[in-house]
Amino acid sequence: MKTRVLAMMVAAAGCVPQAETTATEGGTETAATTMDTTGETAADPTEAPTTGESTGAPAQCESFPPYRIDVQAEPNGLYYRVDEQRLYIADDDNNRVLVRGEDETLEVFAEIPNPSDDPGSDGLGDLDFAADGALYLPRFGFGMPGLGAIFRVAGDGTVEEIAGVNDEWRRVGLDYDDARGLLWVSTYSRDADDVYTGWIASVDPIAGVETMIVGGLSKPVGIAVLGDTLFVGDQSQRQLFKLDLKAAAPALTLVSDEFESLDLMETTPDGALLVLSYDTANSTGRVYRVTQDGAISTVAQGDWEPRGIAFDGVSRIFVSARDTQQIVVLPAC
Repeated sequence: MKTRVLAMMVAAAGCVPQAETTATEGGTETAATTMDTTGETAADPTEAPTTGESTGAPAQCESFPPYRIDVQAEPNGLYYRVDEQRLYIADDDNNRVLVRGEDETLEVFAEIPNPSDDPGSDGLGDLDFAADGALYLPRFGFGMPGLGAIFRVAGDGTVEEIAGVNDEWRRVGLDYDDARGLLWVSTYSRDADDVYTGWIASVDPIAGVETMIVGGLSKPVGIAVLGDTLFVGDQSQRQLFKLDLKAAAPALTLVSDEFESLDLMETTPDGALLVLSYDTANSTGRVYRVTQDGAISTVAQGDWEPRGIAFDGVSRIFVSARDTQQIVVLPAC
């Protein structure tokens, strides 16, 4: 889950600053294959985050100039595993998951089945790890029969498609909830008139059961769970909602409708959200911080269209930049 059960060693409360609010979108087992990454556009100006292990002190956020990583792929969903100090990357172009270490090596972690036999046409979405080390990700499918899916990837790269999932629905965002043993998935359909109908679904990956939890959305994309609160962003309506998972009948509560086009989101160790948004009028991507009480601040912005996001828990925010084959690395402070 994005609350980072795998990363509890990181104490990063307050590492993402509060800025002035400006808010106005068949399995296969694969051996690791090393790829050349000499096309990196700038040297990494930071070492791996200091963990404070030698002194027992918590790691502190350190600022740095933003830079870009050339990954020779079309990155979408991202996940940074603090315990491994490696960044996992969903490669839309080649239907695979890559992994990048702090030594800048890039390897293929898993190959995701490509029923259309047209790499890049099936689409991959968000990434999330469960506490047991399993990785989950959706295959978007573009509403084509047989292409929509969700996969579980074991630690050795073995891929398993989860049963009981509608193969015509579109999915980009997901978050695994370790406390409940469920995946929360932003799901939608599009009809012949380009009208979107969206909802939040739960998926039990063991029982193979997909259940609609709440509707009333248009095109939900980003989704993240923080304790008993689930957040979801509606891209086309430019709205961020939350719902109480303890409620007998969970209902959407509006957090804000002042965003631009919303995309994926990430949680921070201190219990906030990092939300991606794109201002199409000004071609500007933004990372917003949203607290659980609804306070919104701008963390970063730039000339990139964001897709996926990951956070190392201390200093670095990773953002997939659409149609660039690059990941933008931004300071969290």
